Amino acid sequence: MFAVLQVAITVGIFSFLVAQWGMNPFMDAFRLLPLWIFPAAILLGGVGVLTQALRWRVIARHHQISVGVGPAVARCWQAAFLNGVLPGGLAGDALRAADDSSDAEVQAGGSALRRAFAAMAAERLMGTAVAFIAAGLALLVLAPLVGLAALGVATAAVLVAWRWLKPLSRGDLIQVVLLSATGWAAFATLFALTILAVTPSIPLAWAPGLAAVAIAGMSVPLGFGGWGPREAAAAWAFSLAGFAPHLGVTASISYGLLALASTLPGAIILALRVLPRLERARMVRQQRDGRDPGEGSRRRDPIEPAF
Repeated sequence: MFAVLQVAITVGIFSFLVAQWGMNPFMDAFRLLPLWIFPAAILLGGVGVLTQALRWRVIARHHQISVGVGPAVARCWQAAFLNGVLPGGLAGDALRAADDSSDAEVQAGGSALRRAFAAMAAERLMGTAVAFIAAGLALLVLAPLVGLAALGVATAAVLVAWRWLKPLSRGDLIQVVLLSATGWAAFATLFALTILAVTPSIPLAWAPGLAAVAIAGMSVPLGFGGWGPREAAAAWAFSLAGFAPHLGVTASISYGLLALASTLPGAIILALRVLPRLERARMVRQQRDGRDPGEGSRRRDPIEPAF
């Protein structure tokens, strides 16, 4: 039901935007994107995924979860792709957390799963906190109350995450903050490049602040894969800065396309991890179908988890 609500919110926001400015902002988002920006999106998206994976490893290590750099990057890239194509922007991270405890013993399964979700939640909340701190600082001049509210959201995110961050040393906490800021900077740079590419009338000095507000809007898990709240936040930020709001819609949609393109390596990783498991599951079913029907009720072959 919550997923349906998220889709409905996205459709509602897009319907409002179309009613306000028609389809031109959407068409421009496709038409004005230059080819050179796609390699930049892959590079900056990769930096964002790498910093997230490293941040996750630092936190997970203090929750008795050990993940190598390669597997962490692969799982975060896979999660980024699923977050971009599924409602809410959290489904991929939920799978990433469950994946950590898939090889745990049954007796410790519940505890391992709780630790995995705690590490994932703390990691995501730190990213959200950095996004809202940046948006709050950008808004303090033009919309002080909204800026203070954004800083309040960031504070709440840190307070919620603190229960899972307490085991970290001071050095690890600093590392988590720096990695969070670096990851945010990669996404903000991509949004700023998108603004310059598709809305060249916007002065360069405004691009970081506008990007900060849009990324904070995208961090609200109320839309489909980030779509919807991001476009609304971008339109409002552009209007607040004295620019045409439909330009914000165009820039935001273009950014969404680039962000989705940057997660395509995650789709490849997902396929490489899932297809062999599906094939093994199919073979097990065939073997089971070939046995005595009564044997299946006495013993079941184990099937490796799908993820």
